[in-house]
Amino acid sequence: MEKLLIGIVIFLASIIQGIFGFAFMLVAMPMLSFFLSIKTAAPLLALFVVLITGILTFQLKKEIDFKKIMPLFIGAILGIPCGIFFLLEFSDRLIKSILGVVLIVYPVYSLLIKKIPCRPPGWTGYIFGFLAGALGGAFNMTGPPVVFYISAQEWSKMEIVGSLNFFFFATSILVLLFHLVNGNITMGIAVTFLELIPVMIIGMLLGTRIFRKMSEDIYRNGLFILLMMMGVMLMV
Repeated sequence: MEKLLIGIVIFLASIIQGIFGFAFMLVAMPMLSFFLSIKTAAPLLALFVVLITGILTFQLKKEIDFKKIMPLFIGAILGIPCGIFFLLEFSDRLIKSILGVVLIVYPVYSLLIKKIPCRPPGWTGYIFGFLAGALGGAFNMTGPPVVFYISAQEWSKMEIVGSLNFFFFATSILVLLFHLVNGNITMGIAVTFLELIPVMIIGMLLGTRIFRKMSEDIYRNGLFILLMMMGVMLMV
């Protein structure tokens, strides 16, 4: 029964990934945390995120601006071990509460970003990268600080998409390595990952078809409302 539930979550998260492009971890982690411990869900999803972002990075390799993304990446290298330590040392209840806050604050800011003039200077990329790495180490959720930082910069659309995917792919590899070193990825987790790869691929393909028929407003508002609902549920 548990594996069926995991498969349903991976399928739904893959559909959302296909629709919204970067929301797999933000959707899958809170859903899995309702019936799995974070210490099981985090390493399992670490395997999936490497596969997904690896494919996207390969497709968008010509759009990556390494100079612009490097401060974020350096900061993340320092933040990931802190996140792993946080995951191992603190209780699930505290971790879920913090995750809930992140899922509420991030979409609220994203919905208001066009109304709030905020353009962080380049050096703050190291800080946002560190925060992203810490979240990635603890929850496999490097997205919020990075998207917050990049969305406030005057970068072209393709620069943003290419840079984000390279960052997510590079940091997800580091997160996965730390999980391996700490023995978090068990044989059971690895088998579950291999069994559910087809489910993930089917979900992504379905999500891509839905995305082509969605308007920009439905796309953005649907994502942020969904994330806020999940954040509230985790807090409760």
